Amino acid sequence: MESTEMPKKNQLTSRQLQSLQTKHKLYERAIHLMKQHPLEEITIAEICNEAGVSVGTFYTHFSTKSDILVEMYEQADDYFDQKFKNLVPSSSITADIINYFKIYAEYNNKLGIETIKQLYTCNNKLFIAKGRYMQNVLQALIEKGQAGGRLDLSLSAWEITEYLFIAARGVIYNWCLHDGAYDLQLKMDNYMTRLVIIFVV
Repeated sequence: MESTEMPKKNQLTSRQLQSLQTKHKLYERAIHLMKQHPLEEITIAEICNEAGVSVGTFYTHFSTKSDILVEMYEQADDYFDQKFKNLVPSSSITADIINYFKIYAEYNNKLGIETIKQLYTCNNKLFIAKGRYMQNVLQALIEKGQAGGRLDLSLSAWEITEYLFIAARGVIYNWCLHDGAYDLQLKMDNYMTRLVIIFVV
């Protein structure tokens, strides 16, 4: 039976590595432009000009300009994986959940207020897509807390995950409404510190 595993970066050919680098460059330049203009006002030609590649090369990596947003979510999962897996679990499940959302706020802050504003629209259904790595990590953390008798069992781990994400997105949306006028990571920390305790038993 043929393996479905993706090859690791150190197993890729030089041509595959170059392709990944080109895709990353296109993504990075698109994000750079999004910090100055809405994505709908940015042309594919402008992105390609910034990246120093042809328009045809763009379509090798992305089907549409909107795929930049999909890539943004995949990049978020990668960022989260690198950050969260290096955290040493504490003896407090609440501290672990709060740290989780610190990383979530950190990534949003890293992308910048103008970019995040473009994500927070009712048309962005990626927010409610299930099965993302980031969601699965939090759900597993909550399941661990429930199994250890430290978190409420009246709601499923998925329901608590969804509950917390709705709140976290509200904090970020409020940050957008205030044009990034306050420290997002500090606000997220304060908010989640008060919220998570309602699930502790």
